[in-house]
Amino acid sequence: MKILYLCTRPEAQNNGGSVVAGRNLCAIRQIVGEESVEVCYLPKPTWKTVGRSLVTLSSYGLDRAYEDEILDVASDYNIIFIEGSLLGGLVKRLKKRNCKTFVFAHNVETLLYRQRLKQSWSLISFLRYYFVLFNERRSFRYADKIIALNSRDDLNIQKMFYRKADLVCPITCPERDLDVKYTGFERSYCLFVGSNFFPNIEGLNWFLKHVAPYIDMDIRIVGACCKNPAFHNRILPDNVYLEGYVDNIARYYINADAVIAPIFSGSGMKTKTIEAMSYGKTIFGTNEAFAGIECDYDKIGGLCNTAEEFIRCLASSISRHPNSYTLQLFRTSYTDAVFTSRLKQLIFYAEK
Repeated sequence: MKILYLCTRPEAQNNGGSVVAGRNLCAIRQIVGEESVEVCYLPKPTWKTVGRSLVTLSSYGLDRAYEDEILDVASDYNIIFIEGSLLGGLVKRLKKRNCKTFVFAHNVETLLYRQRLKQSWSLISFLRYYFVLFNERRSFRYADKIIALNSRDDLNIQKMFYRKADLVCPITCPERDLDVKYTGFERSYCLFVGSNFFPNIEGLNWFLKHVAPYIDMDIRIVGACCKNPAFHNRILPDNVYLEGYVDNIARYYINADAVIAPIFSGSGMKTKTIEAMSYGKTIFGTNEAFAGIECDYDKIGGLCNTAEEFIRCLASSISRHPNSYTLQLFRTSYTDAVFTSRLKQLIFYAEK
């Protein structure tokens, strides 16, 4: 069996989507063998390529010439595995050539771009939203197999595109070595990890305004979100530290008293939540942060949708030591081995 794996080239500083894509590629290689997987990295969409693809009604941000190159070799592979649901033009053309496609839906992108449109309306955003809808509709219509991250996304795909996901499997992470000791920090702190993505910026802005000034612990923020101008054009509370990109994120997780996830917008699942679980951390987050995770909120940390709930939970007695409930839940349902096993069943079932 041979698989052609298509993915936008990952950035040097991984965001949640690229972490999941890397997990997917590792799983595929384990299932069919590294020599049976051909990786094709696609250029990241730019305003220029999105505009050009809009004019030609091709895949979102992908030149038709790239589509043609893929079509020239597609028949050499049993499966074309596509990261994301925005290459609908390509999926449709592959279907016409009887090529088998798997589409991995990181989000229901139409919903995500609709949220963006509501927050900041412009003619460009309006056109972009409808072009995303146009491509996602084709992806879900013509894909042979659809993989979704949680039941919420599956229900939205059914409701909006009249198609059920063939596999619903959550974000997973590798198991961590929690016995390693790292140099700590002077004061106890809660940790936020995130990319420069609008739900992260929205949630952090809210948290820094309504929660941070009222808690007696530091807040350390890690990731590309620290580069956003929103945090450099305002006075931050004294207990907030923008760490930016760090070489050793394990040090920050292991020494944190808790992880916070004040996320109010989005789709799919939150990589940051599963990653925190892999370190056995106590987690305080919103409904959106826990989307796709079945858990006892009081045992994992706390469900917090208001400033008062975050303040109350963060004032409680918490410890940097691993949360046994979180760790057990992760090891039972959210390790990479769980995903690999379920994907293997789908791949070989599709080839029967």
